[in-house]
Amino acid sequence: MLLRNVFTKTVRDLRWPTFFVAIGLGTITAYFAILFPTYSKIIDMNALLEKMGPAAKILGASVGDAGSLVGFLHIELFSMILPAVMVAFAAGMASGFTAGEESRGTIDVLLSYPVSRRRLVLEKTLAVTLGCVVAAGVVWVFAEVGAAISASALPADKLASALLMLVLLGLAFGSIALAISAYTGNRGAAIGVAVGSMVVMYLVDALANIVDGLNAIRPLSLFRYYMGNDPLRHGLAVGDVAVLTVVCLVFLGLALVAFERRDLAA
Repeated sequence: MLLRNVFTKTVRDLRWPTFFVAIGLGTITAYFAILFPTYSKIIDMNALLEKMGPAAKILGASVGDAGSLVGFLHIELFSMILPAVMVAFAAGMASGFTAGEESRGTIDVLLSYPVSRRRLVLEKTLAVTLGCVVAAGVVWVFAEVGAAISASALPADKLASALLMLVLLGLAFGSIALAISAYTGNRGAAIGVAVGSMVVMYLVDALANIVDGLNAIRPLSLFRYYMGNDPLRHGLAVGDVAVLTVVCLVFLGLALVAFERRDLAA
């Protein structure tokens, strides 16, 4: 195999994981969109939220939120299910860029070609970014089709804003996994730290709605910027986009430095 372009090779390698993630997320989103009118007739979600009282805030919801498809999708999918899958996808793929190649014994083969370590990391990162964008694009199409079938309002621009934040969140945790794998060469540790951080940050952001003491550290949670402005209703907040973008770039930079300096023969 002549490795002339790391990006296209990585895109080819990620085609099936990207396909299954895209179809899986798109299908579940369309399912909820299509069945929303039925759910709303069978179960009074707003009454349920009212009974939950302050605990409903853990979902980032308040009474009245579930009365529309936008609010319903926010509670059911965008609060945890979609981000969990996107983060797992991005972190799993990114951690394999360096540590995965090392564990398979293919890193020396890759670097024996005229491909610098920096280029290897950058082009692989671009490939997983494309994978996340493609997955989000499929979700957008499936969601809009589902909303049209159920005759429910789902603003295309607001949905696109929420999905952009979803991609940035996934890439932020993916860049954390990439940095750890580049520094340690341990893919399991990279995935574990990234996913563990996601869980902790989610809990901090969710529980801060009912536990005042957590508000001091809430800005440290990436979930604070992911859905803090509720882009599914209000569109993009430039500040939130900037924060997640900076996190991606900072950890990508750390990964580049770590992988450039590490002795792969050790």
